[in-house]
Amino acid sequence: MIISSIQAENLLKYRSLRLEDLPEHGIIAVSGENESGKSAIGEIISFALFGRTYSLTPDDLRKLVRWGAIQGWVMLRLNANDQDLEVVRHLYRGGEQSARLVQRDRPQEPLARGVRAVNERLEHILGYDFDEYIDTFYLAQREITTPHAHSPSVKAMAGIAPLEQCAAGLQRDIEQDEASHLRLTGEIADLDHELAQLGQEPPSLEKVEQELTQNGEQILRLVTRVGALASAADDYCRSYGGLPSHVFRRGLTVFLKTLIILTLVAIGGLGLWLFLFLEPELWPLTELRDRLGQPIAVAGLQPEPAFLYLLAALALVLLLVWLWTYVLRPGTQGRWAQARQLSEELRLVDELELVPAPAGSEIDLRALEAGDDSMDQPVTVDKPDSERRDRLALRVLAMEATPDEVRAAARHEISWMERGRKQLVAESETLSQVLASAREERDRRRLLEEGRESLARQLQDCDEGLQTLRLAGELLEGAIRQGMDRFNDRLRTLVLRNLPGFTDGRYEYLQVCDDLGVRVYSNEKRSFLDLEEISAGTQRQIMLALRLALSQERMSRISKDRQFAFLDEPFAFFDDTRMRGALRLLSEVGDFMTQYWVVAQRFPRDEFFALEIPCGRHPDTLEVGVTGASGERSG
Repeated sequence: MIISSIQAENLLKYRSLRLEDLPEHGIIAVSGENESGKSAIGEIISFALFGRTYSLTPDDLRKLVRWGAIQGWVMLRLNANDQDLEVVRHLYRGGEQSARLVQRDRPQEPLARGVRAVNERLEHILGYDFDEYIDTFYLAQREITTPHAHSPSVKAMAGIAPLEQCAAGLQRDIEQDEASHLRLTGEIADLDHELAQLGQEPPSLEKVEQELTQNGEQILRLVTRVGALASAADDYCRSYGGLPSHVFRRGLTVFLKTLIILTLVAIGGLGLWLFLFLEPELWPLTELRDRLGQPIAVAGLQPEPAFLYLLAALALVLLLVWLWTYVLRPGTQGRWAQARQLSEELRLVDELELVPAPAGSEIDLRALEAGDDSMDQPVTVDKPDSERRDRLALRVLAMEATPDEVRAAARHEISWMERGRKQLVAESETLSQVLASAREERDRRRLLEEGRESLARQLQDCDEGLQTLRLAGELLEGAIRQGMDRFNDRLRTLVLRNLPGFTDGRYEYLQVCDDLGVRVYSNEKRSFLDLEEISAGTQRQIMLALRLALSQERMSRISKDRQFAFLDEPFAFFDDTRMRGALRLLSEVGDFMTQYWVVAQRFPRDEFFALEIPCGRHPDTLEVGVTGASGERSG
């Protein structure tokens, strides 16, 4: 980028500044005493290009407006990449700005309007921003030090800025993954602590469920047995209420059975005799017939009447059989069935296995027998005696047990089974609580273990990602170091090209370290010296050579366009000889650096400059053409 003209009003000390038809090649020498406005020209150029200056912060930029004026403005014409451009900026006392960028051949069609838009468009056209401009093409007054190796401009010149951005992004990713690694490790430790607090594995749920099922079945059996025993005892007691008739019926039944048997025997014998008497030829022995007939004859019976008596006897037998079968036997058998049922229920109760009653729960069975007949009154008793139960069952079968005895025993058995049922119910409730707690603990443990497995997988992925990122970071660091090494080599080559001319051949070799630190080889001492070991003037000569080398390297990277540089008093500690050598070298240095703005209090008079701009301490107007300059005081 080459500056072709500058026009400004009410900026810094200048009420009016006109620099027209500026040369594209050579040195533009700006000279004058202190506070004559030399550096102000560089500040105005910086403001025109970037809306900022080196000496003022953005918050203090309003100080750029000349004292007493409301606003100031600047118009800078430049040539960049074969484009004739014109940028105009206005700055108000309150700090507000406006900007416009146009092509000079089409002023009615602005390329950009507004401060931000103009800055972005100019940065795109020029190839560098304000910071890079300050580090390469602008040398502030008395500011000639070693550039910082980590400045954005140096990284851009070295070509490692994209790698630095990638490395910074990788570092952020690494820090995020390390934070995630730390977080996951902490969460896993918390889960391990919770799992440790849960203790051992919970009891077997299948075993608890099996016990709970068995208790439920036992409770159901007890309820069934209680109902069946109470019903059987009631039936037995009701049947026992007709015990006298039962004894009578029982005795009569035995008598009738005996009578029926004897009658049947008699009828059988008599029938046999009659049959044989009527059929004498069937008798094998006549003597036997006569002997059998004697009782009949003695009775005075004839065979026919005997036959009628036989029929009557048969009828009587049939009557007795009917009486026994349909009247006496059912009632007796019903009572026996109820006795057998009660005896069976007592046997089934004996097969139950229940937990014994607590100590001190025994009661006197005699008091129980003498008590209320109701079987609904709950009592707490010890487990009934099996031998007593067996004896009772035998007496029940014989219908010898009294209702009071049966009721007392039934109440005892029922109370014992009810106690066992309540114990089983309480135990089942406890088992249900244990089962619910075990299930909750199992689910909690399973949830914690699944969460830990998930976190462990995430931690493994995080570790693998960290390894990959760190490897990528190492590779990027290697690439950055290699890029900086190559940049240092190129920079050293460019500096060595200019160094002998700046130092009158006294120093021809130097070292450029990784941090852009410089050591120079002394022919006299035949060793490399640090900058602190040489004079201030020589230091500035070397730093000027390094700054010009940086400028050339920057231009070789961004474009092949011509470029200007503004050097504000670079020869502050130079004598005339060193100044002449440096000026001659500036006119020869670089393929792209063609326009040099050099500021100094005075220049050697025998030097030729493309343009001289003398500045005075008092005039506030400066107008310069191609062939001369004038400074007039106005207003």
